[in-house]
Amino acid sequence: MDRRHLLKLLGTATAFAGWTPLQLEALLKPGGTRSIDVAFFTDAQREAVTAFCDLIIPTTDTPGAVETGVVEYIELMVSEWFDDGERERFMRGLTHFEEHTQSMTGTSFALAPEVRQVAILKGLEAEANSLRDADPDAEEEFFHQARGLVLHGYYTSEVGMKDEQMFIERPMFYEGDVPLIELIRTGGDR
Repeated sequence: MDRRHLLKLLGTATAFAGWTPLQLEALLKPGGTRSIDVAFFTDAQREAVTAFCDLIIPTTDTPGAVETGVVEYIELMVSEWFDDGERERFMRGLTHFEEHTQSMTGTSFALAPEVRQVAILKGLEAEANSLRDADPDAEEEFFHQARGLVLHGYYTSEVGMKDEQMFIERPMFYEGDVPLIELIRTGGDR
């Protein structure tokens, strides 16, 4: 074993120190996707998250957040990747979100009319923005946390990468110092 190989092994071992076997399995599983083995959300919570995802990135000419597996992604992130504080904050926010909807509409978020769902989300966004403006160092509000998970889950999915961002896989391809005008003219496909 040469020194370079040893340094790579030590660097890799250091990078993954502290990861649980489940996290390593999720990272190394072929295809890069993994579903959770045990449901973390209740049915009502999953329905609320599904409706939330569908409003943030709805199905259009491309699949929306729900069709690309974002609900499962969020459940996996909350149940296995969030630390205790993040998980507790997310679940507290989800509970508040459902209670708020129930008090305003008399029904759950998933069953509320779409026009009411949109109004509720706009209100939560405005509230979260004003709280963030008042104290930029405060913990992230549920709305921003949940929306961030939807956006990250969608835009890192195959559909989000290839159809929305027009990512072109090019293994082992790198061309540095390319004038921006060339990339614009070719649409990034050189």
